[in-house]
Amino acid sequence: MAGAVTREGWVPIRLVWKGSAARDGEAFIDWCWLGGERFTDPFFDGTIEIAQRRPFNRLFTHRTPIAELGRWYAASPGMAPAGFIFHMSRCGSTLVSQMLAALPEHVVISEAGPLDRLARAERIPEAVRAEWLRWMVSALGQKRSGRETRYFVKFDGPTVLALPSIRRAFPSVPWIFLYRNPEEVLISHLRQPAPAMCPGVITDLPAIDAPMDEVLSMSAEEYAARVIGRICECAAQRMDKCGMLVNYAQLPEAAWGSIARHFDVAYSPEELARLRQVALYHAKRPRQRFEADGESKQLEVSDLVRAAAARWISPHYEELERRRQTGRSVSQNSGQDGGRHSMTC
Repeated sequence: MAGAVTREGWVPIRLVWKGSAARDGEAFIDWCWLGGERFTDPFFDGTIEIAQRRPFNRLFTHRTPIAELGRWYAASPGMAPAGFIFHMSRCGSTLVSQMLAALPEHVVISEAGPLDRLARAERIPEAVRAEWLRWMVSALGQKRSGRETRYFVKFDGPTVLALPSIRRAFPSVPWIFLYRNPEEVLISHLRQPAPAMCPGVITDLPAIDAPMDEVLSMSAEEYAARVIGRICECAAQRMDKCGMLVNYAQLPEAAWGSIARHFDVAYSPEELARLRQVALYHAKRPRQRFEADGESKQLEVSDLVRAAAARWISPHYEELERRRQTGRSVSQNSGQDGGRHSMTC
């Protein structure tokens, strides 16, 4: 690939720091060949994992300095993002992204590791990080088939802690924050913990500012509740005129209602039928019919879970609800789903 700068069909799949030199901005990108394939799996890693099994990628997956992202950005700016999705975790965000990805006109990137890791790299100078974020979002937002007209990005749950940096890089992109009953989210993570709920796994932007020995002494219930609570607290504190709050209870109707309007998307009757069809199935297991699990999770709520949720999550959840219901999420005129925002980003 010497000569002209071209990365058409290639996707950045990993952000790699050179030893401890990340403080000086030495970073590298691993690239994978995807060709014209769309991102339709529930998560970015699912699509990449399949692509990496192919003989071509076993031979030609390669690493470049991060400056290569900048060269590709200058040569082929990707689509401008039409919306960002942030979330509390286990609260319907994957359903929203899967419904968006069901339409071939949409590019949807769902929890791409290199993007989330870059967004949370607080050691990188702010101006540099903003530039690198624009490069990364551009590289991930290249058109695959040529038919695409909109581009959406769903971030990993803890990345909302980096929201100020993302907003500085993309000040005019509308965004949403999804959340759900605290006890039900906590039970979901106790059943099957996400990496962020395991002490020491995510270290680039920790949600809990406490010594490791104190963290390791916490119960699973307390640690997960404190992480989830911090995520919700950040979302409430950083709500701005481009943001909108969405409660899990508003789904799936909000996906083609208030969320669509917030992202300036209008669906034809045929597209709406497709979205309704997607909503019938489990977002993370698309071949399995969806079954509401709120009641079964409530049956698992122990006194320890109830106490942890009440102390660490519920105050922030209640603040989110208050903002949503009083219109302080800016993008709604009332607490009812369907209000259109009166301020533009």
